[in-house]
Amino acid sequence: MDERSDGIFSGVRVLEFGLFVAGPYAGELLAHGGADVIKIEPVTGDATRFNSTIVPGEGRHYIIKARGKRGAPINLGHPEGRALVRKLALQSDVIISNMRPGALERLGLDYESLSAENERIIVGEISAMGEEGPFGMHLGADFQAAAASGLAMSTANFEGDEPRVLDAYLCDFHAGTLLSFGIAGALYRREFTGHGQHVRTSLYQAGLSLQTATANLFDAVDGWKREFADWMEEERPHPRLASQTRREQTSLIVGGLYETRDGHWITLGAGQLAFKRLLDVLDIEDPSAHDPDWQMPDDPRDHFASLRQRIREIALQHDGAEMRERMQAAGVPCALLSSLEEALLSEHAIANDYVHSFDHPAVGPVLMPQAPVKFSRDRYTAAEGTPAFGEHLREVLSELGLDDAAIDDLIEIGAVAEELP
Repeated sequence: MDERSDGIFSGVRVLEFGLFVAGPYAGELLAHGGADVIKIEPVTGDATRFNSTIVPGEGRHYIIKARGKRGAPINLGHPEGRALVRKLALQSDVIISNMRPGALERLGLDYESLSAENERIIVGEISAMGEEGPFGMHLGADFQAAAASGLAMSTANFEGDEPRVLDAYLCDFHAGTLLSFGIAGALYRREFTGHGQHVRTSLYQAGLSLQTATANLFDAVDGWKREFADWMEEERPHPRLASQTRREQTSLIVGGLYETRDGHWITLGAGQLAFKRLLDVLDIEDPSAHDPDWQMPDDPRDHFASLRQRIREIALQHDGAEMRERMQAAGVPCALLSSLEEALLSEHAIANDYVHSFDHPAVGPVLMPQAPVKFSRDRYTAAEGTPAFGEHLREVLSELGLDDAAIDDLIEIGAVAEELP
C-alpha cells in the first residue's frame, strides 16, 4: 500500500439492501473507497450466491459485487429481524436499496421514517422504471429497462432477425454508478447543511442517460423524430427495419468499424477535426472535407455511404496494426476491435492498473476490473474480500450491543442466520 491517506469514503457506514446488480454495484463503488458496507442478505442466502456458482455458496456474480463488504444474513420477514435492521439503519450514514419501490416504507426504512430520528441519514434507491407514470412501480430488471428506454434498439443488437438484449447489463451498472455519484453528492452537501436526503434513480433513467448523444429533440431540425415515433406507434415495424431506418437518419459520418486485410476490425474516428486527417491518410479527395465551398445536398446519405465504401476498400488492403500506427501518427483516433477477454488480459490494462488480481479464499486466483477512478491523495482501490455466508453476523450484531447468547437466540427463532440451510 502506498502512503496516501485513508480511503476516500473511510468513516462512512452503508447499510445495503442490494439485489442482483445495480444496488450491489453502488455499494461496491463505495466499498472500494473504504466505506464500511454491511450487506443484508436473506437467511436463505443472496440469490447471486447460486448464480454461476463456482463452489457451494460462492457464485461468480456474488463475488464480483460483494467485494469489500461485511455480510449479515437477517430475515426481513421476521419482526425481530426488522427491528435489528432498523437499529443498524439508524446508526448508518447511507442506506442503499434496489428493492421494489415501497419496500423500504413497508420495512420502516424509508427516508421520512429514518430522518425523523437521524436527520443526517441518506437513503439511496434504484427502481426499475421510476415511481410515477404508466410504468411506475412496475417490476423490471436491466433487460426491461433497456427495452423500454430505447437502448436495446439503439444498440441494434440482433440474433438473425430477432432483437436481443445486451449481456453487459448497461442499465444496471450505469444506475449503480449514478446512485453512488448521487450518494457522494449528498455526503458532500451534508457537511454544509447537517442534513441527509433521499437520492433516487432508475434503470430506465440510466438507459436514457447512456443515449445522451442522441436522446435529444430540437424542434427546428428534428421533426423526423416525432414522425418516427408516430410511425413506430402506428405501424409497429419489425425492430430490425426500425433500427435501420433510425440509423439512416443519422448516418452522416464515416467513423465506425472497418475490416482489415488480416481479419482485424479497426474503429476509425471521424469527428470534424479528424475527418480531413483520415481522408488525407487514406489519400481520398472528397469535397465534404477539402472543398470549403461544398454545399451539403438535401439528402446527403448516398454521398457518405459512397465515402464509407471507399474507406472499406482501402482498409481491406492493409493489416490492422499497420493501419492503427498510420492513423495514430496522423492524429486520427483509432483502435482495433478486441474481445472483453483480450482487453482484461492485455498489456495495456495491466500497465494502466485497470485490472486487479487477488486470491479469493474459496475459489483461488481472481482477475477483476480495478476500482474505476484514481485519486492522487486519497485511497480508492479494488476491495478484495467477499463475505462468506454469516461471516460477519456476530461482529455486526455485537456492535448493537448483543452478546453471543442473544445472537444464538435470534438464530434459534429464525430472525438471523449464520449458516446456509
